[in-house]
Amino acid sequence: MANIFNEVERKQASANTIYYCLNQYYRLGKSVTQLSKDFCKNKSTISRWIQNYENSGFISRKERAKVYISFNEEKISWIIGLFMKNPTLFLSEAKIQFESEFNEKISIASINRILHVKGFSYKALERRAIQISETQILRFVKEIHSFSWDLSSLLFLDEVSVDNRSIWRKKGYGVVGQKLVYRGEFNRTVRTSLLCFMGQNGIVDYFTTQGTYTRKTFFECCRDFALSGNVVKYPGRHSVWVLDGAKIHCDPHIITYLRSLGIVVVFLPPYCPFFNPIEILFGILKKHITKNYVENNSRSMNLMVFEALLALSKKDCTNLFKKCGFVSNSRFDVKKGLENDKQFVEN
Repeated sequence: MANIFNEVERKQASANTIYYCLNQYYRLGKSVTQLSKDFCKNKSTISRWIQNYENSGFISRKERAKVYISFNEEKISWIIGLFMKNPTLFLSEAKIQFESEFNEKISIASINRILHVKGFSYKALERRAIQISETQILRFVKEIHSFSWDLSSLLFLDEVSVDNRSIWRKKGYGVVGQKLVYRGEFNRTVRTSLLCFMGQNGIVDYFTTQGTYTRKTFFECCRDFALSGNVVKYPGRHSVWVLDGAKIHCDPHIITYLRSLGIVVVFLPPYCPFFNPIEILFGILKKHITKNYVENNSRSMNLMVFEALLALSKKDCTNLFKKCGFVSNSRFDVKKGLENDKQFVEN
């Protein structure tokens, strides 16, 4: 054990270690003395890391020197601006544009280093539809505030499909530098479509069908649920139905029938799943099934779906409502829902 401590004290800290230390200093508020004990470094060393970062924005002078030795601030700012405008740009494409702009050679490694020291990293892109309309969002906000409601009266409904391919485990741990190959089932099971009804206390009820829902089957399920005793005429429990604008949902005959039962129907803005808490619940549902699914097992998929839905039928969804903007009775905060959509790239 003593040899390990001696090795740690003598060895120069890696960049990841320094960043981890700085994270604890700035975010967790740990003192230099505490960090010195945690990282087995002198207090002067910890202080130097903090000072270097505050003075230059880098963890070492060498790192800054590598960037600025060949490229001045103007060229570096141009590269950063280029990726701010187009974050999906390949490094090779940025290289061509830089050389065309400044008539100067630059390597892909240099561009990558500049991005790294400026706090950029290569991350997965979350796409959002370009058709998102502010007018439609304002229409929804105005409509949801045009009548009184409370969280217990809200009901969200939507369809989701489940088969074995959608719940396979797609990641695992393996040796660095080697491919991770897993031999498992490759045939696709029959797809099961669910129509779920979600209230403040979780999944209230659900219906299943093979394949996809049609207008007829959707209406039959809505009718059966509306007459099941789980719905009380507005402004009662589960009397405000919120759903997306899928074609089968917008049938005027279905809407007229539901309104005749005392149900208020509200449509979400197109391409705005971040306002719909049932979308989050579907993610939890699939994660639950994935955790319990065993490949090449004879256990029924429908049984696993039922167990997952049963668990979610007792889930308090108040926080999910708030996350999507339904913060309290008769109050919808559009900013809360939009917080789930900060990373938006226009095409």
